[in-house]
Amino acid sequence: MKSSLTDSEQNQLKELLNNGIKIPPQPTILAEIEQLLGQSQVHIGNVATLVAKDAGLAAMVYKIISSPVYGVRKPSESLEKAISVIGLKQMANIIKCAALRTALGDSTHDFKWFWDHSMDIAQLASIIAWKLRSVCNIFPDQAYMAGLFQECGVPILMQRFPDYGKTFRLSDSKMWPDQAQENLHFKTDHCVTGFLLARYWHLPDFISQAVRFHHDIPSTEHKATTMVAILQMAAHIHNVYAGNPDSAWENNRPQVLEELGISAEGLKEFEEEVYDTYKGS
Repeated sequence: MKSSLTDSEQNQLKELLNNGIKIPPQPTILAEIEQLLGQSQVHIGNVATLVAKDAGLAAMVYKIISSPVYGVRKPSESLEKAISVIGLKQMANIIKCAALRTALGDSTHDFKWFWDHSMDIAQLASIIAWKLRSVCNIFPDQAYMAGLFQECGVPILMQRFPDYGKTFRLSDSKMWPDQAQENLHFKTDHCVTGFLLARYWHLPDFISQAVRFHHDIPSTEHKATTMVAILQMAAHIHNVYAGNPDSAWENNRPQVLEELGISAEGLKEFEEEVYDTYKGS
């Protein structure tokens, strides 16, 4: 597969490879779907046939589109019908999300905690984007993708370094690793690693940038800034209702609220609306 990485990103990737860290290649099915979508006329049945070849991938697609934000009131009778309801571009993004777990999946305790947590954040992010669609101009599938990919560097590093989960006590602390500590121990961090995977898999640039800078509100392209604000709001709501530490929120709160157009007085009500939708999904 031809890489779209810049020279600087190629150098970063080379450093990771020299450190024994492997960036999973884009699954063949994604390249095939991109090829189909690039045609002047795309037949939905051809896309559905490709997805149906992988039972695990198809099951994950059905799970994702069951969210109320996609407007599918009852389970679709077929993938073809689901695609016709959601649309080809949105379905392609959903397929990328489903393929990520297939590419990085693992049955260990820390991996299970990681995927459960990431899917919660992705779901919350998609709901936030849906509720703020007139303000943010970000679609739920894009927010879901950013939510799932934002920490994808973590399982890559866990695969390379067996002591990674133990070093940061991931599932016990309920918090992501500190980037400075990651670099101290492993000479890289999950943000850079996740960013390179996002770029290598041809994710939209604003989503790749959101993966790179999701712990801070970046001074970058506006859509990426909005996407990071959605991710941080999703993480905040998750922490509030899970009873997890939420120390980063106070630092980023003013910028997040400004970016999303939410008043300080309306924050509590917004949190409750998002969580109620999430629990009902």
